[in-house]
Amino acid sequence: MRTPLSFIISIFLFVPFFAKGQEVPDENPLEEALRWERVVFSSDDPGTVNSALIAKAECYSKAKMPDEASKTLERVRMYFLDPEAASSVLLLRSLYSKESGDMGAALGFLEESGQAEDYPELYSVLLAYSWRLDEAKSQAMLSASSDAGRDAVMELFKKAPRQRKENLAAALSFIPPAGQIYLGRPWEGILSMILNAGAAGLTAYELINHDWVSGLLGGGLLLNETFFKANMEKNITSVDEFNRRSINKFALSLEELLETIRQQGL
Repeated sequence: MRTPLSFIISIFLFVPFFAKGQEVPDENPLEEALRWERVVFSSDDPGTVNSALIAKAECYSKAKMPDEASKTLERVRMYFLDPEAASSVLLLRSLYSKESGDMGAALGFLEESGQAEDYPELYSVLLAYSWRLDEAKSQAMLSASSDAGRDAVMELFKKAPRQRKENLAAALSFIPPAGQIYLGRPWEGILSMILNAGAAGLTAYELINHDWVSGLLGGGLLLNETFFKANMEKNITSVDEFNRRSINKFALSLEELLETIRQQGL
């Protein structure tokens, strides 16, 4: 049976490293964190320092401050830990990074821990956030123990988003509203097409009537705003946002599905 994800939260393979006599009574997590920080500064023993830092990180986690928890674990002297304890710390850093929204760091720490394969649900979700969808699919399949579960995973990945490319978005921008449709904004594309048609029509009208200054200067400025800035430049700068939004939505759906599969034993 796979170890449940909740085990990561309560990893205490490093308990033997805790300083003797440093029992801390129940108190506010931030006050407790401050107490552990005093231990860090008052001790020259690497084992005691590491134990205090790990305990302090857990305090920040209880206080819903995963960023601070992760930063605290950066100070742990990893070279002093045995491989098993070091792996546990990396697993915690992966979890805290995920909670703080840094999925790239979370994936890196999980893989560095050497135990990514032991947590296929977590690994699959983090791989999805990094657009490593084939690997994410393989790990998700490992999380399912029945045909129904595996079928559900297959169906979800059939709907996986495709990463948009800046060069293609730029090329399609020459034909409004194609660029906006490519980035999931069809109504904005229609508006852009109307504005560009109006700007081009006004420019042509001025030139036909030999109003060269208004046609060339005014029309050029107008087309620069409607075609280049509001159309092409916006499409190019929107690619990263579109990719991030679409993969986040998919990864959340994957996480919900894997949780359902785990709860229902599929």
